[in-house]
Amino acid sequence: MVIVTGAAGFIGRYLVDQLVKDGFGVLATARSQAGEQYYRKLGIPFAWLDIAREEDFDSLPKRGVEGVAHIAALLSIDIARHTPKDYLLTNALGTYNVLEYCRKNNVRKIVYTMTHSDVNRAKELVITEETPRQFGATIGLGNTVPFIVSKIAASTFIEVYGKDGLIQAIMLRLPGVRGYGSRDTHYNTVFHQFIQKAMRSEAIEIWGEHKTVRDLIYVKDVTAAISKAFKSGKAHGLYNIGSGRGMTIEDEARAIVKAFSPPHNPSPLIYRPDIEEVRKRSYIWDISKAKRELGWEPRYSYYEAMTDYKTEMELGRFWTKEP
Repeated sequence: MVIVTGAAGFIGRYLVDQLVKDGFGVLATARSQAGEQYYRKLGIPFAWLDIAREEDFDSLPKRGVEGVAHIAALLSIDIARHTPKDYLLTNALGTYNVLEYCRKNNVRKIVYTMTHSDVNRAKELVITEETPRQFGATIGLGNTVPFIVSKIAASTFIEVYGKDGLIQAIMLRLPGVRGYGSRDTHYNTVFHQFIQKAMRSEAIEIWGEHKTVRDLIYVKDVTAAISKAFKSGKAHGLYNIGSGRGMTIEDEARAIVKAFSPPHNPSPLIYRPDIEEVRKRSYIWDISKAKRELGWEPRYSYYEAMTDYKTEMELGRFWTKEP
């Protein structure tokens, strides 16, 4: 059995689906009534778990657990809804609690999904697993320091437990993840604005010189990597999980228009070099280690990801109103 923390979240929902398809027994956990109702309806075992509460782990199985997929976390996009204490308790202390549950109950593997917080100020274009930690955060309005610090603390806990041989610790470092049902849907980000405009055949503006490139990955490629990690007996440490390619905002817009606009009336692109581009730093993941040691590589091109996104949206398989 694999326990999934954060099973009611964006990646967690897709992950449970992936693991079940791949033949794993799954126990979905979250602190979510909607999540509990969803998994009960599907007949998938569910346990209420707030990872920040040590006592909640007492209700989890003490035997027969192969590993934990640790996805639960508070996200930076919700910074206005949470206090610094919330981030430290959930992301840092919560990860420690997960590791201690594993240690005490002889759970031998943990697969942890981490953000690119530890290298968000790296000067290199291509980021490898050996790229030194180079990070920063915004201070003031939208203060992201608590989020950044809590995620780096969590990854450090995982790293130390893995180095001491207490557990087979695998960390998957993700770039921007695209997919239907993501948290940023609630905030009407540029990505979601592009989709809505494309569906209505409205013009999409491309700002600045649009030379900045970002590595982006589809959620189903992420869950496939997690499943591969559980199947590996030797994998350990940090792995970059991305597309291995850089996309400009124009590249994204063209793929979105192709996937979402009516073929007979596609959204035109309007170029506005007079408006500064929001993106400031380019980065691309080197994914050669994941290919070599996990036997994983991305399946979806960005256009294929957007086409599948549209299918998921039309099916409405995953709820999107979870707070």
